[in-house]
Formats: sequence, C-alpha cells, structure tokens
Amino acid sequence: MAAIGTAEIVHAVNRGENLTFIFVNNAVYGMTGGQMAPTTMLGQKTTTTPYGRETKEAGYPLRVSEMLATLDGACYIERCAVNNAANVIKTKKAIKKAFQNQIDKKGFSIVEVLSQCPTNWGVTPIKSNEYIEKEMMKIFPLGVLKDKGN
Repeated sequence: MAAIGTAEIVHAVNRGENLTFIFVNNAVYGMTGGQMAPTTMLGQKTTTTPYGRETKEAGYPLRVSEMLATLDGACYIERCAVNNAANVIKTKKAIKKAFQNQIDKKGFSIVEVLSQCPTNWGVTPIKSNEYIEKEMMKIFPLGVLKDKGN
C-alpha cells in the first residue's frame, strides 16, 4: 500500500471512498525476504540496505497516515500497535471504529498497525516488541490523526 499502491490509496482517500484499510507497518517487506520498504526507518538494516537506510540513496521513511490525514476525504485515521496487551486492545477498538464508520457510510478510514517482524529484524519476539516501542514509535507515533466521524 505504501509503495505500488500509493497512487490508488491517495485517490481513494481524496474521493472519500467508503472503505476501511488496515495497514500493517513492520517497516520491511517481511513476506518477501526483508527488503527495504517505504516505511523502513533511517539507519534500519534490511536485506537491501545492509548498512542501514540512508536519505541520500533512499529518502526518508514514508509516514502514510500523516500524508493521508491531510486529505479532505479522510474520515478516520489512527495509528496503533500490537506490542503489548494494552495496545492490542486499543488496536481492536480502532479497527472496530473504522469498520463501523464504513457500515455507517461515513467515508474512508485507515488503521495503521505497528507490528513485529522478528525474523527479518533479526531479534527475538520479545525484543521486537521493545523495538516497536523504542524505535518505531519515535518515527510513527501512536494516536488518532483524524476523526471526522465522532
């Protein structure tokens, strides 16, 4: 969604399509070998950036939720995480709200979920939960970015 689907998501939001997107952000292409993704953080190592992402070669990480929140067609945008029980509960509530907005035909909703990728990050599952809190949340802070639906 943040790479080859960028044009489509931007225009769907801009039109205010009555859709719900769940965007799982683990900052890598975890299903295809751990390559750099648009959300890979500066300095983060991947199979295609073994020395870490650098701005000169790859630019900055894309903050999809912030970008989409600037569009008038967005109804509800929230970033959550699944690194601990409290955040899982908040994520479930955000997803439920997004789908309720769709049922109520309020427009476009997206829930970005910061998620683990211990295999491609080269850490244990426990360390991956810590990584989300200590590293990812600095770049991708949690919270509601837009809520026109109340």
